[in-house]
Amino acid sequence: MLAPAALPQLDDLAHSPSLALAPSPAHEVTPDARDCGPPGTSADLDADLDVPTPGEPLSAGLLADIAAGIAAAPGSWRHLVRHDPDGRKPVRLLATEAYEVWVIGWTPGQGVRPHDHGGSSAAVVVTDGELLEVDLLANRRRLEPGNVLRLGPGIVHDVVNHSNLPATSVHVYSPPLTEMTYYDPDSWDPEETVTVEHETPVIAGWHGSNLLHPTRGRP
Repeated sequence: MLAPAALPQLDDLAHSPSLALAPSPAHEVTPDARDCGPPGTSADLDADLDVPTPGEPLSAGLLADIAAGIAAAPGSWRHLVRHDPDGRKPVRLLATEAYEVWVIGWTPGQGVRPHDHGGSSAAVVVTDGELLEVDLLANRRRLEPGNVLRLGPGIVHDVVNHSNLPATSVHVYSPPLTEMTYYDPDSWDPEETVTVEHETPVIAGWHGSNLLHPTRGRP
């Protein structure tokens, strides 16, 4: 893993637009969470839903579609989101063998710390407010409603709410998270790897999938 000599802190990045770099193919922000082409036919969707090798991520486009589908159905999860100033309280909304969905509330100033998602890919959609994301290469991105952040396996980044208002985000991970490594915020050297406990999801897997693609029959 590359270890940059000196990475700017989030406070510096928030006020230094010149530090922004072009996203890499494995780490991308698209202008629309539905930016996956026009709606396809059922056959197109079936092709995109090819079952991957167990433990392998779903396609980036499909993860973005799932994140957008959940974000577009706030009636199913908004009442579960907690904006707690004492700490973030992520909620595991639904889970299948191929992916899981979390919804997270962020109060002003709250963040994570530099981390990766192990072997999982991710798609993140902000539904309310604004978040700031910075990665190992000092790329900074403002995450606003209507954008989707796509992350490949092994990407190291940090996320923080630098605004004065609460924020809410939808996170899709494929395959479901099993471990995460956290990194020193100054050197970005790995500090610890933790096992992710699989909490019982709030919504049953089929019900959640039906929310995303209601025209598809129950398997």
